[in-house]
Amino acid sequence: MTHPSQERWSHRKVKLRFLLFTPQSQVRGKAGDASGKKPQRGESWIRVDMAKKKILVIDDMPNSVAMIKARLEASDYEVITAFDGQQGLNYAYSEKPDLILLDIVMPAGGGYSVFTRLKMSPKTRSVPVIFLTAKDRPEDVSRAYKLGAEYYVKKPYKPEMLLETVRKALEPPTQSDQPRGARKRILVIDKDPDVAEFVKLDEMGYEVTVVSSIQEGSEEATKEKPDVILLDGRLVEANNYDGFYQIKLELAFSKIPTIVTVSEAKLKEFQEKLAGFSQYCLRPYNYVDLLGHVRVALQKK
Repeated sequence: MTHPSQERWSHRKVKLRFLLFTPQSQVRGKAGDASGKKPQRGESWIRVDMAKKKILVIDDMPNSVAMIKARLEASDYEVITAFDGQQGLNYAYSEKPDLILLDIVMPAGGGYSVFTRLKMSPKTRSVPVIFLTAKDRPEDVSRAYKLGAEYYVKKPYKPEMLLETVRKALEPPTQSDQPRGARKRILVIDKDPDVAEFVKLDEMGYEVTVVSSIQEGSEEATKEKPDVILLDGRLVEANNYDGFYQIKLELAFSKIPTIVTVSEAKLKEFQEKLAGFSQYCLRPYNYVDLLGHVRVALQKK
């Protein structure tokens, strides 16, 4: 049997007031909000905590740590720092960070060893890790990814690149994410199809197809549906900037993440002509930078 007061309540309009508390302001009174004020009749207050994401930085270079810490805190992240591998592991287990930035060459446990131990522990296995290091040889990058790393940022780095990688690493996985073991397909449309970096991408486990013209690229993209396209900016110039959006449609760029490769001298011009086209990679290629752009593009897919 329904109580009369319950029946009346079911037809009453209820106001919902959301109270946002930062970690520094979570001081509550007897009831209601932080001041102790109670909700009025007909109102319901829901308390929502807006906790900062916690990032652990493990690096033995104090100056580097200080710069990273300042940039992350300016973006409203909570930052914990450790200056060797063992200290980093201790903080990782006790502080439960949302993300770890890890240098490779350190005392008391190098980055590879620390990463392996993090992934072996049920406490830290699911925490994303960004390798942030000056080691940029292809074999170093390959070793990191073979261990299971998903992110690798080379020092010196551009602050916006680091922050973009941090943001991506902290995003929850989506249902559309492909299985980790799936071999990603990269279509390279470049005037110089023999550039060695493309071969290195193949060695990293990507399926790479290289063509040297827009027409070939259009046919290949339509047929194979690649995961990422690397497009030579010189071919875009040759087809006139105004015709680029037609090229975009032909290659299904609206659905396939595309990286335009340009010289540093041409970058600003491309950014103005192709407003809204977000990802560029500078030529001549740096292998680590190219790989980083590919991985960021795959994260956006």
